[in-house]
Amino acid sequence: MASNTPEVEYKSVEPVLVAAIRMTGKYSDAGKGFSQLGRKFGRHICGKALMLHHDSEYKENDANYEVCMPIRQGSSTENIEVRELSGGPCISLIHLGPYDQIGRAYNKVIEFARQQEHQITRPTREVYLKGPGMIFKGNPKKYVTEIQMLIANLQKLPNAKTGQ
Repeated sequence: MASNTPEVEYKSVEPVLVAAIRMTGKYSDAGKGFSQLGRKFGRHICGKALMLHHDSEYKENDANYEVCMPIRQGSSTENIEVRELSGGPCISLIHLGPYDQIGRAYNKVIEFARQQEHQITRPTREVYLKGPGMIFKGNPKKYVTEIQMLIANLQKLPNAKTGQ
């Protein structure tokens, strides 16, 4: 019997050049950071928006995170850092639906990591495969977000995929 429930997968992510803004506060403020990145690096953006989470647990009002855009080229500015984001082996899960319901997906990935005795490297990542655009909000029920957690203690990936 086929299942609609996404499963945790192993994959390898490649290093990528990103423009990033470090933020502290509510996750709902991330849109302001993404807008800044879009204005500054628009024609150099070459991939999906992503967020790096530096906290080890969910925080409502004082989250420590970075909004990032993959870019082809660019230089750091006063509040935007351009750097290479490291790649490596990770576990990944696709979340379908609104951002305020992503907690269950995180619990599933964290439980999988615990069962497999994986050592997660921070920051964890969210890659926004389908979400609100710069102009239209879109339908949150159709948002697609990939959770990626890099693994520090894994030598060989079982059934790995390669991607961003």
